[in-house]
Amino acid sequence: MPGTVTVWEKDPALVGRFTTAPIPDVAKLPLAFNFPAARPYSSDKSTEDFRYWNAASTLRRAADFWAASSRPPAEWNGTAVLDVYLDRDVALQSKYDGQSLSFYHGSPVGHPEIVVYSGASPDLLCHELGHAVLDAIRPDLFDRGLLETDAFHESFGDISALLCATQLPTFCTAVLQETAGRNFWSNSSLSRVAEQFGAALRMEDPEQADTDCLRNAWNDHFYADPAGLNNTAPADEVAANPHSFSRVFTGAFFEILAGVLALKVGNQAAKAQDLQQVGCDMRDILMEALDDAPFGQNFYAAVAAAMVTASAGPGPRRGPAVQAIFQNVFVRRKIIAPAIV
Repeated sequence: MPGTVTVWEKDPALVGRFTTAPIPDVAKLPLAFNFPAARPYSSDKSTEDFRYWNAASTLRRAADFWAASSRPPAEWNGTAVLDVYLDRDVALQSKYDGQSLSFYHGSPVGHPEIVVYSGASPDLLCHELGHAVLDAIRPDLFDRGLLETDAFHESFGDISALLCATQLPTFCTAVLQETAGRNFWSNSSLSRVAEQFGAALRMEDPEQADTDCLRNAWNDHFYADPAGLNNTAPADEVAANPHSFSRVFTGAFFEILAGVLALKVGNQAAKAQDLQQVGCDMRDILMEALDDAPFGQNFYAAVAAAMVTASAGPGPRRGPAVQAIFQNVFVRRKIIAPAIV
């Protein structure tokens, strides 16, 4: 067994984009995992052995990222160790059920030659891990059957995928090169969540995913009263279901992240460490806001208002200029009213 493993950076669709990580300790507290028996290491990306170490490394890194926040979870919801099933059955899905993370493999209908393992994608691994983190700190939100809290759970999962990716120096360098010369608030390998999985879903139904990934955080979706929305809609519109409606909050969050990064670097070119730091700052503001946002029908507005307040400080990278970015984006997206502060 080598001292390090090579794993996907963000998604298998990003061909050739790997990173190297130390052998993960999946049993490390406070956020420990119970995996099936460890596999021998293989660098062959098509094997179960590679997928095991890719998942173990990604989940360990993601759990450590959230455990380092300013409001860290002490344990998973009701347990110190979370079960992980890397290939539970045949299906195009992945899920968190309140007790475990489950990943699957499947083929789009009519395309048996294409086999997608949801547990191979760091985006999907970090998304489901996000559900578990949110359930650890706000168990009152999970599976309540209320659109905005269910949608926020999905948004938090996508935010987890985005923020965990910003902690990889190799990925940060690549995405900054990719976006060089244009606004970071743009379509990029960071904004696109679960490209491979989204492509498989579109083979079955083009409306199941955005045009270039499962869900793109680079979007211009605005808040609207869910009572006036249909339960289903084309992929470029918002519907009153959790996965579709989640994109409103995710889009606002990513737009704010891009604005905070631009404020941080000023007229200089952003460096990998700048994006890493902004990812941590956004994590901390979000976690602090969740301490203060009351459960209720208008949960998006409650979280957004609490984030606006948290972004004002105290802290070395907070203050009026940062707060103005949060305020302006949430107002523009119609998530909060202009007079929130």
